[in-house]
Amino acid sequence: MAQESSETAASTAVDKLKRRGLVAGLAGLAAAILAKATDRGGEVAYAADTTVDGNLIFTNPGQNSFRDIHTTGNGSGLRFYNNDTLTVVPAGAAIQFWGNGSALTGQAFIDSGAHDQAAVIFRTAPTGSTIIERFRIDAFGNTTINGNLSVGGTKAFVMDHPQDPANKFLYHSAVEAPEQINIYSGTVTTDVGGEATVQLPGYLEALNKDFRYQLTVIGQFANAIVASKIQNNRFTIKTDKPRVEVCWEVSGVRGDAYAKKHPFQPEQAKSQSERGYYLHPELYGQPQTKALEYSRRPGR
Repeated sequence: MAQESSETAASTAVDKLKRRGLVAGLAGLAAAILAKATDRGGEVAYAADTTVDGNLIFTNPGQNSFRDIHTTGNGSGLRFYNNDTLTVVPAGAAIQFWGNGSALTGQAFIDSGAHDQAAVIFRTAPTGSTIIERFRIDAFGNTTINGNLSVGGTKAFVMDHPQDPANKFLYHSAVEAPEQINIYSGTVTTDVGGEATVQLPGYLEALNKDFRYQLTVIGQFANAIVASKIQNNRFTIKTDKPRVEVCWEVSGVRGDAYAKKHPFQPEQAKSQSERGYYLHPELYGQPQTKALEYSRRPGR
């Protein structure tokens, strides 16, 4: 009777996967697996490959102690790892999602590693190409994204409010521009001859191009000019009076090898499937069915 109950639970979980997608049914599927393990003991872990509902296969433990749950055609599924290290191809405790056939070319990993190696990692691979790490949150919360980041809302950082840290947060928004702008600033005081040299970081000219300058005089009326532009990562300021405090700001457009290879495009057309859909349809008087997510997953 217990065995029949666990089979029913597994079948129900499979139905959920079909109706609601992989993520929605994962919790029910895990419960069904546990029920089968309880009812059948070692049979689930060590018996021949088990087929559920004629479409879902539970495999034996394989290389690196992993175990698969996949469709009969092996076109998509889950792989559960159980090791204590984290390598380019995960050997740590992990769940792997895959699609596009047995070559596993479409992949995402939720990988825990061990101890300080613990991380959430997503890797993908274009068909016929090498698996590449795209995104990682490590054991300490540090996040790395190996690609572009597009944000539909506000880009901000948050801190405990310095004037009321127990009761308030303080948010600051990121500076936004239609160019990849780097900004450098500081304060300098001219000498008795009204001159000052501003030393900038040693990588400045290797990273930037198209420099722009801003000068503001502090504490008195005086004229200030950029006497010489940036050369050898420094520039000079000249004032018409001696010992004048000057706030300066230099901005440059990113011009390193990566930026040249992948120039920033502020205006981009929506793809054919995205046209007519919005990031925030409610702001344009459109229904929620016009949200961009509907164009990407029309079946949901």
